[in-house]
Amino acid sequence: MRLHQWIWLALGATPFCAALSAAGERVLVVVPTVNAASEYSDFLDSLAQRGFDLSVRGAGNTSVALHNDDGTREYDHAVLLAPAARRLGTLSPRGILNFVNDGGNLIVAASSDISENLRSLATQFGVDFAKRKSRIVDHVHGNAGHTLVPSSHYANASAVLSDRFLAAPNAPPVYFEGIGHRYKESPLLIPLLTAPRSAYSSPPEDSVLSGTSLGLVSVFQTRTNARVAFSGSTSLFSNRLLRKKDAANRQFVTELSQWVLQEKAVLRASPLRHALASGDRPDHYRVSSDVVFEIDLTELRDGSWQPYRAHDVQLEAIMLDPYIRTTLNQSSAFSVLGTYRGDVRLPDRYGTFTFRVNYKRPGLSNVDVQDIVGIRPLRHDEYPRFLSAAYPYYASSFVMILAFLALSAVWLWSAEPKAASSAPSASASKPLKSKKSKKM
Repeated sequence: MRLHQWIWLALGATPFCAALSAAGERVLVVVPTVNAASEYSDFLDSLAQRGFDLSVRGAGNTSVALHNDDGTREYDHAVLLAPAARRLGTLSPRGILNFVNDGGNLIVAASSDISENLRSLATQFGVDFAKRKSRIVDHVHGNAGHTLVPSSHYANASAVLSDRFLAAPNAPPVYFEGIGHRYKESPLLIPLLTAPRSAYSSPPEDSVLSGTSLGLVSVFQTRTNARVAFSGSTSLFSNRLLRKKDAANRQFVTELSQWVLQEKAVLRASPLRHALASGDRPDHYRVSSDVVFEIDLTELRDGSWQPYRAHDVQLEAIMLDPYIRTTLNQSSAFSVLGTYRGDVRLPDRYGTFTFRVNYKRPGLSNVDVQDIVGIRPLRHDEYPRFLSAAYPYYASSFVMILAFLALSAVWLWSAEPKAASSAPSASASKPLKSKKSKKM
């Protein structure tokens, strides 16, 4: 194993020993009053047992703030359990939105008495709560006045929920009591828990919310990997429902909070490594060179960083448009570091290229690793002496030379044929004597 890989593994393991969350352990909890925190003691105790540093504040406390005076975040996470409060200390929808944009994680619990501030905040993430004083009603499966609704309609998000919810056919339902919401179609938003088919929002609105189109709990992950959860029920986090028998509320809330507070489904990537197949690492690559790419991907799962297993991690070589897009395979060092490797031949095009691994999957934190490298053309002495594509032209040249030599040889050494003589013979030149002269 290479030295830089051991360093990467050691540096990644060191901070994890101090915190269970990849984003930090400072949590702000806002409740209607400090005394009301006892209603959520089971939920808050579970956070404390998992290593989080909780700061419980009442909604009327004017000292509540998410940022320090210098603009840095005072907390890593925020849990808002006071939906009816008109003001949450000094927090405003814009301030909470800035907190999320800075990388903070957020859990928002609403109720039938939801305030306009929380409603306007939710619309920024594609969540539109029903009208104030409305509630979920199910006359078929509901109990306690038909407003305590059981639901087992979970989103297929294995990164957020475990197989207990997604694979178990007879798993107990999650009981919900509160307000529903519409959810927009977005790759960043997951309707994690929706209402059963027989449930609806009462009183009915112009567009009736019912069935699986009625969201109960939705989660959102920003492009900067901040995570937000919206629940239409504060009772979902209360002791009353967490202690309910034959219900999956406790497990559901635990897994939901683990995902939002980045205790799981967090991907970590090393810098992208690349070198020639020979092992050299030049400042610039040459066109059509054979290059080896490697990257380490690990996932925070079950309290430790483990190799992330996937078969769809791709590498791109981009210059305005992708010239190469290839899938990286697990290397021999995968079991320790989660190393993915790819052997790539660079394009026959010179310029400034961006080597990029851009991996985005629902529920997992986004991975976007880039490296900008120049690819140069061949120098005058690097071109091949003979080109295979020009072999027919080479052959035709030699055939022409041979044909010329053969024609020259025939011309020079061939004997000229003898021409017939045109002079008259001697016998033909003598005059003929007539018979008369002999007789005389």
